[in-house]
Amino acid sequence: MTTVPKKTVLITGCSTGGIGWALAKNFHQRGFYVFATARNPSKAADLAELSDIEILELDVTDPKTIVECKERVVKRTNGKLDVLVNNAGVEFNSPLLDTDVDEAKRLFDVNVWGPLAMVQAFAPLLIEAKGTVFNQSSIDGALNMVWAGIFASSKSAMARMSEILRFELEPLGVRVVTSICGSADTPMFAKPGGPMNLPEMSHYHGVQDAAWKERMDHQRQATQVDVLAGKLVKDILGGNRGVIWHGALINSARGLSQVKLKQS
Repeated sequence: MTTVPKKTVLITGCSTGGIGWALAKNFHQRGFYVFATARNPSKAADLAELSDIEILELDVTDPKTIVECKERVVKRTNGKLDVLVNNAGVEFNSPLLDTDVDEAKRLFDVNVWGPLAMVQAFAPLLIEAKGTVFNQSSIDGALNMVWAGIFASSKSAMARMSEILRFELEPLGVRVVTSICGSADTPMFAKPGGPMNLPEMSHYHGVQDAAWKERMDHQRQATQVDVLAGKLVKDILGGNRGVIWHGALINSARGLSQVKLKQS
């Protein structure tokens, strides 16, 4: 098997139209060999039309697929990886009182434990390349977003874990970037987990439509994914480390976040 002669990036969550998909295209435009992963590779099939983009099946909650993905990358890169992008994520909206705890645990498996499992698996390749880990968080993790409590909590945990990883990996020569991402125009809001389906005995039926309207009003200000991806890749390749902020509503979120820190 031929070894890839270019710099390499592995991106999780590359389904068409999402941030990972846009990141894959942007890295490709900048001369990288891209390992674009998805739980269902057919959902990223259009990327395969581009040379030097390889589509791999990967579920970040499934250790078997992580190992298989790592083995493939090792063979193609001679045991090195320049950039790991932890982008895969899921969202659902529900008042905390009505949240199915098992569903919440599954969300944390994808949004928190999945990225950690990826860093653990690919650390030897990143250390060998003196590479970069890019972890995707969200402004929801910096705000008290009602009816987004589980998603927001997972993204807050992701950001904190990523920043601790930055200190732990820096002595090993690996740079870590944490992205606090504002609203982006992705298909995520078209998936189940959109308008809240409240249980019959919920206390919140009277305000359900108003709550979802407010959520979608924010989404209408979303940044186009191609524009967002360009800014993120520029920061990654520009040597940034630590927390970066991009996307719609970021200025408001950043200000409120700093206020909370001062009050704590």
